[in-house]
Amino acid sequence: VGFKLILLRIMVKTVVLIGSGNSAHVVAGLVHENTKGAWQVVMLTRNPQLFTSKTVKVALQDGTSRTGLISKVTSKPAEAVPGADLVVWTGPVSSTKSVFEWIAPSVGANTVVSTIFGQGLSHILAARVFGSAVKFVALRNIPWLCRCTEKGVSSEIVGAKTSIEVASLNVNQQWITENMQPLFWTPKGPVLNLEPDFCSIVFNPANQIIHPAVYWGLFRSWNGVDPMKALPNDGWLYRGMDAVAGGVLQALDEELQAVKNAFFDKTNMQGCKSVLPIKTRILKQYTDQVKDASSMHGVVGTNVAYSMAKTPHVKVAGGVMPAPNHRVVQDDIGWGLCVLVSIGDRLKVPTTTMKWLIQWHQTFMKKDFIRDGKLVGKDCAELILLAENEPLELVGGLAGKAKL
Repeated sequence: VGFKLILLRIMVKTVVLIGSGNSAHVVAGLVHENTKGAWQVVMLTRNPQLFTSKTVKVALQDGTSRTGLISKVTSKPAEAVPGADLVVWTGPVSSTKSVFEWIAPSVGANTVVSTIFGQGLSHILAARVFGSAVKFVALRNIPWLCRCTEKGVSSEIVGAKTSIEVASLNVNQQWITENMQPLFWTPKGPVLNLEPDFCSIVFNPANQIIHPAVYWGLFRSWNGVDPMKALPNDGWLYRGMDAVAGGVLQALDEELQAVKNAFFDKTNMQGCKSVLPIKTRILKQYTDQVKDASSMHGVVGTNVAYSMAKTPHVKVAGGVMPAPNHRVVQDDIGWGLCVLVSIGDRLKVPTTTMKWLIQWHQTFMKKDFIRDGKLVGKDCAELILLAENEPLELVGGLAGKAKL
């Protein structure tokens, strides 16, 4: 009996979930029942006091629920990461660099590192931090619309995607299907489909262009100094998006598509073929949830899936101001538009609208990214951009085939 128990413990695989937000709660709730105990969950978080219970519950979109087991909670990478089969960063894109550097000393050669949302050049970051032999998987989209209902206790999946694309370094489709896919699985999916390269993530027509357009559209009448008396649009982020903001989003998408097309012409990287115009992409993904498909602002502003999101803001004496540290700003300017501009500049593709919106956002962010239309500001050093001396092909991935 003792030998069998030891053997069972050896056979059980470990996933380390980094973070304590919505996605971390959902995955923690899914893993145990999804894998019938074949995987155990370790929570690595700077807020371990949130998880006082060893069980977490997640409500699914079909009315059922699952209960997950947490084997360990810690704030120290050295107590969580060594020997783990998989490590998943579940937090904001803009914090990925600091998190990777935090865990790097504890990541072994056989541990797969993953991000639940891989916007920007996350694969270049992974290779710089962990080395080119790193086993890395980035998800193009978060697997579900979800929310934490009680910290450390419960969460809810509002809607799961049926399939999502992933890209990898040194990890193949079989490993992803057999090991990662079950951890995120719900009655509706998602199936994880491996892309040929990282282009569909880097050029993803999603948050990195939606949020800059939406946020500028809401705060465009702000004078940059005095608080606004009330939140624009009754506090809704996407709902009721107007034609002006929709026009800006259209311009951003046109620039993104132009950069992607120029990159494809230079490299022939096939992942570019998965990058659809944003309106087409939203209608494909949310066909039955968009009430007005006749315009860009209608597709975003009447999308039921987007309808409950509130506008991030800071309350101050006399009213409200934009929220410079919220992920809607931090993720999608420094780790979205700045990345696209760096690639566009290498390809000599104009990104006028992107550069204007970086300039507008960086003022209240108190950042220095762009000067006179060039990404030469001192705060570019904190970003992961394509350096002038690096091969253009790095945007799509590192050389070599999957090895795992």
